[in-house]
Amino acid sequence: MFSDDFYRRLCEQASIGIIVTDADYRIRMLNPTAAAFFGVQPADIIEKSIEVLVPASRRNITRKLLARAVAVSRPLEYRVRRPEGSRKRCLSILVDPIVRDGNVEGVCLWIRDMTRRMELEKRLADIEKLASLGKLAGGLAHHFNNIFGGIVTAVDFALSSGDLQTSRRTLEMISEGITKAVVLTRKLLEFSTPELPEQNLVDLTEAVLVFVEQAEPRLVAAGRQIEMELKTVPIIAVHPGKIRQVLETLLANAEQALGPRGGKIHLVLEADARQVRLLFSDSGPGIPGHLTDRIFEPFFTTRGSLGGGSEGNLGLGLTVARRLAEDLGATLTCRNNEGRPGACFTVSFPLPNA
Repeated sequence: MFSDDFYRRLCEQASIGIIVTDADYRIRMLNPTAAAFFGVQPADIIEKSIEVLVPASRRNITRKLLARAVAVSRPLEYRVRRPEGSRKRCLSILVDPIVRDGNVEGVCLWIRDMTRRMELEKRLADIEKLASLGKLAGGLAHHFNNIFGGIVTAVDFALSSGDLQTSRRTLEMISEGITKAVVLTRKLLEFSTPELPEQNLVDLTEAVLVFVEQAEPRLVAAGRQIEMELKTVPIIAVHPGKIRQVLETLLANAEQALGPRGGKIHLVLEADARQVRLLFSDSGPGIPGHLTDRIFEPFFTTRGSLGGGSEGNLGLGLTVARRLAEDLGATLTCRNNEGRPGACFTVSFPLPNA
């Protein structure tokens, strides 16, 4: 057996940060690595609440995370960013309850520096983004060729006609074509740089609640029903702007499927041992089987003008939504509802150590 001195040196020399609190979340021990991560002196914070290490804006979600970890008696992970010179250090914190005879005696926080890994992941994402943009170039050139080719044809016809009404109609067509080109360019910019301002992370459950609360009045006015089923799930810290944009895209897609009025939208938040899932379904006609694998492709649409329809849909919404979901560490998939009409989009968040 190892001596107490061995375990003391093990904690002191560990390359990961270790913080131990009692059941009331008062700090009882932290090793030098953890102290360095948070820029504190151990003697200054022993016996203080763990919240002293967290910015005021993050304390609410920290309290919920600690309470949730204790309630489910299993580890939960979240990440924080701390300013450090010209960049921000990204820390991964695993909250691990200490249980004895079924009672929680305290909490241990295992802290790793994820800064280098996150920087490498961002570089890889940038490379993938450039590859995606290269793939888009051919499709973009095709759509611009159609738009400006139509404008050139209309101008040539007007110049040879000399009719005032023909000239007026030609100007209208030019205006419509340029408007389409501007919208297409803006959508392309959204796809290429869907980076949103850095914000304090929020709990996924709270983000869904706020979204539904704000969307419900408009949906009710259109004669639509929105139902929500929120089960008890681990806290998932998400970027509020990114998750909202994903939800808004899924809502817009559902409303298009439902038509001008009526229909039902159903949200379910659930979890199992491996992941947390947000299911977003509608009561529309569903997606034809041969199109299910294509709906996330850039510029794919059956409703917008680029897909032969009359709506102002350029087919980039779901593409951007999937990229934002990936930025959140999740996956976005789609299938038709089982046993009832409509489509179901699923945003899946894998759980740590699953």
